[in-house]
Order: sequence, then structure tokens, then C-alpha cells
Amino acid sequence: MASAVKVKETSLLVVEEHDLLREGLESIFRQEEDFNIVCSTASLSEAVKKAAKLHPQIIILGIDLDFDSPDIFTELTKKHPETKILLLAPPGKEQIVADAFKRGASGCVLTNVMADDLIQAIRLVTRGQMVLPHNMARQALVERRSKPRNLPELTIRELEILQLMANGLRNKEIAADLFISEVTVKTHISRIFKKLGKNNRTAAILHGHQKGWIKLP
Repeated sequence: MASAVKVKETSLLVVEEHDLLREGLESIFRQEEDFNIVCSTASLSEAVKKAAKLHPQIIILGIDLDFDSPDIFTELTKKHPETKILLLAPPGKEQIVADAFKRGASGCVLTNVMADDLIQAIRLVTRGQMVLPHNMARQALVERRSKPRNLPELTIRELEILQLMANGLRNKEIAADLFISEVTVKTHISRIFKKLGKNNRTAAILHGHQKGWIKLP
């Protein structure tokens, strides 16, 4: 009998002061077989201690927390450069998010997104891609470690599809991977081409790679 293929897990540390939201996040993440919650806490200081001990790949960080220590991101990214920080922010917190990116945050998702978008964002950040809301990109609010960033004009879903295209998947395979129809995939790809000003997959993939939005296999 063939053995089951083991799914590669992404370890998550969830930091959110609101119990209801934190428990909701935990419930969402537990439904994903490639996510492993190694710790969930309401305390920033506890998160720092747990990060040192558990070395999570992604820290999901709610920014309603009290940021008395502005160097929290610097501390985490210097001590744990392999760990990426994904902010969970309510609308209207652009300046806090901008400051967090300057200190090393890797992505931001607004609290009003759908659960599927949050899951996709985590997977994109895990792959080394940057994720942030469009309005923040358009206002050029974000710099990371004082270096200009090439901010994508694509949605989270479009970035994921562009990455899957780069991985060599065809439309039917992308549809199966994302549990959407092939027609929907074609629609997304058409929008990607239009936004990037490209007319074929290879050109779009190379453009995304040159901008640092996706990785080539």
C-alpha cells in the first residue's frame, strides 16, 4: 500500500489581544492541513519569548495591540530573520502599518477581508512575497528597511495565480489547486495581463519575477 504524501506545514504564531478574534483565527487556520499553530497569545512580550523558543515561520500580528515598544519588529526580525511577520490591521491604520514595514514586517491584511484572502496572504508571505492592501501601495506609504519596494498592483488572488503559473501549472491545474473554475482562472489571467501590460504567460511571469513579487522554481 502506498503511503500518504505528507503535507509540508507552515508554523504559525498568532498574536491578537481580542479573544474572540484570536479564537476565530485559530479555528480558520486549523482547517488548513498545511498550517500548524505552534502558539496563540494575547501578549506581545509572550510572543517574543515564544518566537525565540518555537521559531515559527509566520507571526500573525494584530496591530490593535499596545505598541509601547516601537522596536518590537526590529527585535523580532534581527533575532529571527527567518520568521516573517504578517500584520492583521483594521482600516485606517496606514501609518502604523508603514512604520511596521520600515522595521521589517513582511505583509499586511485588513481585518475586513474574507478568510480565503487571509489564507492566501499567509501562503504568499511564506513564499517570500510581500502582501499589502492596494490603498497603501497606491499612497506609497510602505518602505521596508529604508529601501524602496516594487509594490504589486495585483490582488492577492492574482499574485497567487501568477506564482502558480510560474510553477508551471496550466489553467486546469491552477483551478484544481485553488478550488475554482477554469473559467475563473482564465478571467484572472486576463486581468493580470491587462494590469501588467503583457500579452502572454512568459512575459507576465518574467515581469513578476523581476519586480520581486514571485519566485521562479
